[in-house]
Amino acid sequence: MKRLVLFFVMAVATMAGANAQDFYPGQQMVIHLVSGDSLIYELWDRDLSPRVENGQIVWHAAYPKGSYAIKEVERIDVLTAEQSLERAREGLMELYKATDGDHWLNNTNWGSDKPISEWYGVTTDDSPYVKFLDLNGNELKGELPSQGTFLKMGPALEFKVQENHLTGSLPKDWSKDLALWGIRVENNEMSGTLAPELFGLPFFDFLDISNNNFTGNMPAGMARLMNEPNMLFVFNNDFSGDVPEEIVNHPRFHLCWNLIIPQQGHLNVPPIPGYHFPVTDLNGNHLETTDVYRNNLYTLIFNYSSAQDNFTSKLKLAYEQYKSKGFEVLGMTPGNAEEVNEHLHENGISWLNLDPASFADYIGYYYLNLNYINLVDQNGNVVFTSVMDDNGKMEDLAGSSTRDQEVFDVLAEKFGNYDYTPYTSTDYSRDGEVMTLQKASVGKGVDIVFIGNCFVDKDMEPGGKYEQKMQQAMEQFFAYEPYTSLRNRFNVYAVKAVSQNAEMFEGTEHAINTDGDAFAYAQKVTTLIPDRPMRVNVVFNVLNAGRSFTYMYDDNSYSAFLLNGINPVLNHEGGGHGIGRLYDEYVETARSTATDAVKDYYENMWNSYGRGANIDMHADVAKTHWARFAADDRYAGEGLGAYEGAGTVEYGIYRPTQNSMMRFNDIPFNAPSREAIYKYIMQESESPDWKYDYETFVKFDAKGRAQFAEAVANQAPMKRFDNTDKQAIPTKADAVEQKPSTAPPVIIQGTWQDALKNPTKISYQQ
Repeated sequence: MKRLVLFFVMAVATMAGANAQDFYPGQQMVIHLVSGDSLIYELWDRDLSPRVENGQIVWHAAYPKGSYAIKEVERIDVLTAEQSLERAREGLMELYKATDGDHWLNNTNWGSDKPISEWYGVTTDDSPYVKFLDLNGNELKGELPSQGTFLKMGPALEFKVQENHLTGSLPKDWSKDLALWGIRVENNEMSGTLAPELFGLPFFDFLDISNNNFTGNMPAGMARLMNEPNMLFVFNNDFSGDVPEEIVNHPRFHLCWNLIIPQQGHLNVPPIPGYHFPVTDLNGNHLETTDVYRNNLYTLIFNYSSAQDNFTSKLKLAYEQYKSKGFEVLGMTPGNAEEVNEHLHENGISWLNLDPASFADYIGYYYLNLNYINLVDQNGNVVFTSVMDDNGKMEDLAGSSTRDQEVFDVLAEKFGNYDYTPYTSTDYSRDGEVMTLQKASVGKGVDIVFIGNCFVDKDMEPGGKYEQKMQQAMEQFFAYEPYTSLRNRFNVYAVKAVSQNAEMFEGTEHAINTDGDAFAYAQKVTTLIPDRPMRVNVVFNVLNAGRSFTYMYDDNSYSAFLLNGINPVLNHEGGGHGIGRLYDEYVETARSTATDAVKDYYENMWNSYGRGANIDMHADVAKTHWARFAADDRYAGEGLGAYEGAGTVEYGIYRPTQNSMMRFNDIPFNAPSREAIYKYIMQESESPDWKYDYETFVKFDAKGRAQFAEAVANQAPMKRFDNTDKQAIPTKADAVEQKPSTAPPVIIQGTWQDALKNPTKISYQQ
């Protein structure tokens, strides 16, 4: 007993003495255990205190949800700031050497005498050690060191090393970091088993190891990360054995099984439940998903936001044939209810569709990971899924493989054979008929042409669907400044194009298949101004054919393919890329960096063709194309600056504003974009000696400034991954860029006449 009391006193004395030295917020502590292992901890508003339990001293680390018990402590070292910094530098350089740091994409300041907070990917939050390490997509190679390297770095909150070429297992150090919040190692070649201790860490709430080669049994402790708002992404590894009951019986299993169960076929797949929660359909009716299952023989849960239209078209025909036999479709997709309803109405979709707002709260951070296709029986069990095959092998998490087509064979087995012959046009008498939608009343006029694709003969009647769509497309084109104020300078035409079929799946045929087809139809407008660029907007009559895009030609002609209907994407493509010669302001590939060759290319496009007024290679806004706007107080409401991430890459290219029409298509064009559009329209519609004047434009642009500022003020804050606050747990969707609804423009050498001779096939992308 005396030895116990003496040890207790000595331990408290050690702590007290340590706290007296060089104290700093978040002071780092190394807790040495009798076993020889060590733990690391940090003192903020929490404490570390000993208690006597069952005759033993147990140290308790306090945290918001309770305390973490640490037994068999040998000693506790409280490190000075200098000691913590020295250890952190040492650990970082061990990582650098182990993962071929000399050949990383970005190793700025690594190994230098600059503060470690200035080393690429290192965040310290004013601590003398590493708080966050983010080396995502940085070409790390080899195994992560596991002999104390990460313990030296400090009590880090998060490690992000996804999208690299890492092998080996998770470092054992990570399960010894009491401050650890999250791990992201997805999309590497890592293997080994997961340490159960990892899931006992007090703050550990986020794990993404998807798309690796981890093996062994799934630790039952993973179930803790299924609790809201925690996150667990372990799909597409090679776990085996039974799925722990703690996971299968978890109340959120029906929401997130698709991020856990799909592996490489060696896991014993448990019964998979369909979603079960109360929802509201798009007509405002309240219902329970379990009742929907119970009232039908089979129900197809369908996330059509990520579906190729060939699937949607076939499903529509299948639904029409099987509905009376006990088949229902439960359509679910993130988005705006009004827009979803409009698309469904336009495409004649009559199955049961849910209001996105009614299920968003239940699905939470899995909102953008809705299971793509699941066929559910009357008992609420999934009998077919496109996510994995019958053995649990990963197939189609994002709706990009051919697994979705197999559901039609399953439906045939359940309900009988089916006929997927679509309606076929027979009357082509109106094909090529020209509609003059508007004539310019000011200047010499700027010609644009609208053409519809996947419209059939019965859509072509006067005042019918085709004419209504072309009118809607024109109104959408002029919805934003400067187009609204310059509308009277445009000649707008539409040409009727009769497709054989409206649907898009194997065996169907359509009027527009290449850019040459689009230009051939546009040529039917005999009043086009000679020797001018040809500007064609092809509007698709489908729910979702893919990501819209634009072909841009050397003579400033363009052909824009609006694959997901009439919406602001039309403004982005035709108005932004087409006439404005603008580039995208979004990031296509995370952690991508503009090479010198890419930068030279963009500079050449700017100097030779005037393309890209809205992107720049300079981080200093005073050196950008839009420097004059940024320095002009009249444009203060636009938040102009140099925001890194544009031209589809994340690093090395800069955009003028946080958001704009050329980023996410949900607010108007920013000032540099409006100026470029204004210049090109005025140059073409006025006399050859027209000269641009900045002050004249600023006066003209008053409506543009007001429209943009109002949109920014009314826009909900954009969700982004903010890892500075562990209590504000981000969602999976917050951690990535929004998926663009457009694809990058394609630059075609030559003119539109060349495209007639050597046409380019339409590219369908997701």
